[in-house]
Amino acid sequence: MRVNSIDVNNKPSFGVKIDGRLATDLCSEIYGRKLAKYIPAYVQQFEKLKTAGLDTSELYIARDNKFDTFMLKNSSITTAYKKPLVKAEKGKLFEAWFKITPEDIQKAESMLQEVIDEKRNGLIDMAKNSVVRLMLYTKNNEKDVTKAVQKMDDDSVIDLYYRAKDLTKQDR
Repeated sequence: MRVNSIDVNNKPSFGVKIDGRLATDLCSEIYGRKLAKYIPAYVQQFEKLKTAGLDTSELYIARDNKFDTFMLKNSSITTAYKKPLVKAEKGKLFEAWFKITPEDIQKAESMLQEVIDEKRNGLIDMAKNSVVRLMLYTKNNEKDVTKAVQKMDDDSVIDLYYRAKDLTKQDR
């Protein structure tokens, strides 16, 4: 078994999960557009991206009326945020697939971590306000602000972060 060392959170990685629906859609487009000669390139890209990030990350497609967007999520970092990687016009999924790089995946993972860390650190900083501090204490039965924030799941952190931000604005 090959382990890829990735500097994101200093954790070793076994690779990104690639949603089965994404692979099915790409293969359907390959055969529908008679692009079978590009299957080796598709497989090579698949293998390259699969080993690019943390094993808790997942690459999938989000759809709207105009575009299909390759997205990255990692529920071990945060369930509140996902990171768009590349947009594809309808019917051009295959071309967009090759625009994704391993570095894009690593940057997306780092960005997700930075966003949730920003909220946690911001909440800790806003705990200088006695009302915010009391909110944290009552939320976790914890008298240490840092421990209280670390015990919270990311959805609670984000919710309390924005509530605390509104409270601290009123103090100004």
